[in-house]
Formats: sequence, structure tokens, C-alpha cells
Amino acid sequence: MKKIYNVAIIGCGGMGEAHIQENYYKDNIRFTYACDCDLERAAMFQRKYGVDYITSDYKECISDDNVDIVIIATRPKSHLDILRACIQYHKHVLCEKPICDTLEAGSTFLRLVKEHPEIKVLVGHILRHNKTYQRAAEMIQAGAIGKPVIFRMVQNHHTMNWERYLSMLQEVSPLLDCGVHYADIIQWFTGAKVIDIQATGVRSEKDVPAGNYNYGLVTMRMSDGSVGYYEAGYSNTLSAQNVKEFAGPKGRIRIIFTKDRQEHQEEGDLIEFYRYPEKEYEMINIRCSRKPTGEQFEYLLQMIENNLPPVPSMEEVKEAFDIMIQADTMIKQNL
Repeated sequence: MKKIYNVAIIGCGGMGEAHIQENYYKDNIRFTYACDCDLERAAMFQRKYGVDYITSDYKECISDDNVDIVIIATRPKSHLDILRACIQYHKHVLCEKPICDTLEAGSTFLRLVKEHPEIKVLVGHILRHNKTYQRAAEMIQAGAIGKPVIFRMVQNHHTMNWERYLSMLQEVSPLLDCGVHYADIIQWFTGAKVIDIQATGVRSEKDVPAGNYNYGLVTMRMSDGSVGYYEAGYSNTLSAQNVKEFAGPKGRIRIIFTKDRQEHQEEGDLIEFYRYPEKEYEMINIRCSRKPTGEQFEYLLQMIENNLPPVPSMEEVKEAFDIMIQADTMIKQNL
């Protein structure tokens, strides 16, 4: 008989909803708690997804003996304290990235996870569970475009709800928020390590919190000669842009997401593969959820049931975090 897992979700914002909407209907999952400091947001989850209980106190749901798994979908500053409580009460964890907001806290997070192998912890590097990125990784690792690889990665937001982004900037920068994904990707795709980092950024909006920035760019040089950059900005004036392109001496791979396709959106994401010197194009359609939180959660269940390691590993999570913390610190020291 299939085990039923009781789940508490802490943080009822955008990523919290991305997690619950992909998992609440599964016959082996029951969302027992929705927790948020704004109790009305938790109540909305209860009405919409049939959650049993709501609370504004994360310790209330973590200490409940009936809860098996906790999803941490709060801002990074709170992750370490919530992880500590999960370990104390023996709850398995799916924690959103970045793992924390400081280098010291990130090191403590890693240490606690390593000290308690009985508690399964999966960090939400969701692109590792994304079929489009998995296919691109396989192609590059098989030598489809050769080496060294040039990574061009851009994620700029033309904000239509500036107050929402200002709230995010109170705690985390654009680079640290999503940049950990791309620091991980550049090492995952190549199997090489980042050996040099340079970063720059700017406060282009007057009301950006002091000590933070709303636009940043980091360049990374790899041990195999590959190079890449990641650019991220939240702005009222930047154009929205999402570029994921990987080029080598034998060709180029470009990811075009479903929503950005001019036609054939029903086919899913598009991988545009250009071969050189043949000068030929191959179009590869990948049916993939943009945020496959369902597949990611299923992998956590496999970790619990079959004692599998996390993907990415905690060491890889920490490496990506350290890279972006270093870039973030460079920028903030020069604001």
C-alpha cells in the first residue's frame, strides 16, 4: 500500500503556490498545513487547495507529529532557523534556493544537513529536474558543441509591480535570488569548476534599499577554459529578456521556452541546435513544465523511500551559493 505523506508548506507566496499546485492532488500527498506570516495568504491556500490547517507560526506545523515533510518557500534569511526546527522534529525538507542569505549561514546549513543524514533535504535547484535543461546538459556533456563552451544567460524583469520587487530587494539581490541556478548549470553542463569570478552592478532605481542593487552581472571562468556570464535585473525600464545560449567550436544550443515561441507552443520548449561546420539546424521539442515542482517533489520521495542522494548534491548546492555570494559581495562593496 502506498504511503501517504503529510506535508506542511511554509511560505504562501509565488514559489509556495508553484509547489502546492503541482502536488496537492496526488493520491499519496496530503497538505496538512499552510503557514505564512500573512494568515490571509495561508487561508487562500486552504480554500484553493483543501489544506487542513493554517498557521502563522512555523514551529506549530513542524512540531506536529503527523507532518512528514516540510516545504520551505520563504525568503532566504529564514531558511536556517526553519531547517533547525525540521531537524529537531525529524522532518524531511524541500528548501527553496538560495539556501541562506550569508556565507556563514550557508556553511551552517550545509553542516547541519551533513550531520543528520537521516533527514532527507533537497534544495530547490529546479532546473536539475527540468527536462529541457537535462537534454541540453546531455548534449553538451556528449560533446555536441565541443569545448570550451560560451554560456550566455540573461534574466531581466521589466517590472509591472515594482512594490513586489522592492519587497524582494529588502532581503536578496537579483544575482543571489536566481543566480545560484546558473552558477550550478555552468558547472553541471561542463563538469568543470568556476576558477575566477568578476561582477558588477548598479542601483538604477532611486528607491532600491541602501546597500543593495537592482541590476547585476557576473562573469565566470571555468577550469576547462569555458566562460560564461549571468545577467539579472529588476527595473521599471529594462526590457524583459530571457536568454539561455551555449556555444562551442562545434555548434550552438539555444533554449527557447514555450511562452517565447512564435508558433508550435503546443510542442513545449524548443532546443535550437546549430551544427558547425555543417551549418545545419536541428529543432528539438521538449514537453516540459517551466517549474517542474511535481517532478522535484517526486524525487524527494525517492530520496526518502530509496535512500537516494540529493540532486544536485549538497556540495554542489553550496558551491553555486558560494559563487553567487562572492559575486554579490563584490558588487555591494563597490556601490
